[in-house]
Amino acid sequence: MFWVFGLVALTDSVAQPRDTLTTEQLLERRGGAFAARLRPSRYLALDVNPTLGGFRRYRFFEGDEIRFRARGQKFRETLYEVTDSTFVVLMANEVMNRDEPVAFRLGEVQKIYVDRRIPFITAAGRLLPIAGGVYLLSSVVNNNFRAQSVLPVAGGMAVAGVIFNRLSSPRLRINNNHRLKVLRTY
Repeated sequence: MFWVFGLVALTDSVAQPRDTLTTEQLLERRGGAFAARLRPSRYLALDVNPTLGGFRRYRFFEGDEIRFRARGQKFRETLYEVTDSTFVVLMANEVMNRDEPVAFRLGEVQKIYVDRRIPFITAAGRLLPIAGGVYLLSSVVNNNFRAQSVLPVAGGMAVAGVIFNRLSSPRLRINNNHRLKVLRTY
């Protein structure tokens, strides 16, 4: 009796047609840079030209999360709209219980926080300080802190983790070498 219900449920799920989405609908659903390929739009571009290394451009499209410092505060918001000289983010208003648009001029932005995914460096930046702390703690528990080589190793792991974390999550100050501008897609 139960196998009959299983067979009916299996054939029912296979026989139902499913709506397929077009390429345009899939790109629109993904949002951000994917949606910008469908229609012309504006986006923020951060051009980084460091003294050591090569030129790099970071792009922030509508719908992308942007982390920046402006007006003396840090913001981590979704980019809502980009105009010629400003960009708009939606910020939650607790009193009215809704999101309100807040516009920022490009000149108001002091720093932009960028996430770079460097394959092993990003993971090591998060794990090495923890590993150094566990190594120090295990040495204290096992040897009552008699080994002289524990502090340099644990400290070296923690410092390496901080350096790797800074490499994978830089804070870019807007100046002559780091310029924020508005560009258009066509």
